[in-house]
Amino acid sequence: MDNSPGSAAYAEHTAHIDVVLEGLQTTGELAQPAVDKLLDGHSAAELRRLVPLGYRRRVGAFFTPSRLRARVSDVLRDLPAETFLDPTCGAGDLLLAATATMDISATVQETLAHWGARLHGWDLHEEFIQAARRRVLLSALKRHHTLDGLVASSSGLLEHLVNIKQADAQVQESEQVDAVVLNPPFTRVPARSGCHWAQGKTSNAAIFFLEALKHLKPNGHIVAILPDSLRSGSNFSKWRTTVESCTNVLHVERSGIFDDHTDIDVFLLVAQVRGSGPPPGPVPWWREVDAGNVVGDLFEVRVGTVVDNRDPHEGENRPFLVARDLSSTGRMNVPSRRRLFGGRVFEPPFVAIRRTSRPSEGSSSRAAGVLITGSEAVAVDNHLLIAKPIKGGLRSCNALIKLLNSSAINQILDDRISCRHLTVSAVRQLPWDRQRF
Repeated sequence: MDNSPGSAAYAEHTAHIDVVLEGLQTTGELAQPAVDKLLDGHSAAELRRLVPLGYRRRVGAFFTPSRLRARVSDVLRDLPAETFLDPTCGAGDLLLAATATMDISATVQETLAHWGARLHGWDLHEEFIQAARRRVLLSALKRHHTLDGLVASSSGLLEHLVNIKQADAQVQESEQVDAVVLNPPFTRVPARSGCHWAQGKTSNAAIFFLEALKHLKPNGHIVAILPDSLRSGSNFSKWRTTVESCTNVLHVERSGIFDDHTDIDVFLLVAQVRGSGPPPGPVPWWREVDAGNVVGDLFEVRVGTVVDNRDPHEGENRPFLVARDLSSTGRMNVPSRRRLFGGRVFEPPFVAIRRTSRPSEGSSSRAAGVLITGSEAVAVDNHLLIAKPIKGGLRSCNALIKLLNSSAINQILDDRISCRHLTVSAVRQLPWDRQRF
């Protein structure tokens, strides 16, 4: 167990839940507003208040927000699942998503016994586990109170939730369930020895997803909230191929920003462990556009070749184009900034596009281009993409800039790639004939 002060501070929240439960035993009344608050967002707010941001980032402790929990519940209702596991359960939000799909029994005691046999949750932090168990209990108490207005004592009921426990999911013995629900840490960790889809540091969420599959029964399902880079990033193409090789991907859904306090785009992935049959066909990780020609047919698209903090200042004295000097739109001549550079340079005209980008949801252009003109070859920083016309010169460049500023291209890029850097492949695959999408 991680006994650092970062996680230990969360015990204050568990103590608060106990006060609410003790009040129930003392007065025989369910404090509905207090219970509603504890079941919907307050546990995440207390995590932010009690546990330092640096620690939360280091261990990947970001609890599932209410809207994503509700979406997971919607998905689970359509699955033939009786038993559930959250291998990184935190304070239990996705376990609550599972309980929302379960019936209650004649008494709270019977309900907790039934739920306890079907619910499995693990987390490294005992403080989170204690909160998760109490929140599941509160959910059962609220359901019964809503149904019949009766209030039952909470004494002894936590004993039914022994399968929600402190454990390391990556070494835990295999627990076979019908459905895994997952909001894993979004941290970066070294890829394991023998990993065929990544080298060096990679996404911990990607690792957790594949590891979680071993806990599923034949034909079992996994419902996961994952960073959108796994869906759309070129660095994770081999991971996506691995997922396709061992599951039937049933649903891929962009879900926008994780929450108001966590600026990272996520998506919902629903998949089923594959049996011995053939794969179902291409996976719709993003919407394919049938558009005939694409930008890559008419332009060479590549990343700028200068890594300024690493490449030596040697070679010809060249105009040097960097993102901070690029105008927002329109046209500019070769830059006045210069540097020595001996690598590949680019002859104008070409279109420069900032790589740093984020989903616009229609508010701005994801890939606004700037036409670079002049008679001198330009060294280009690697924070920019370059689109050099194969033919057509200025005319082709102006047409590309007009295309990149269109709302239709914005929508395509928002669907295609929600991570923070545009990729060469995403720009190359943009449809050239915009009348056809």
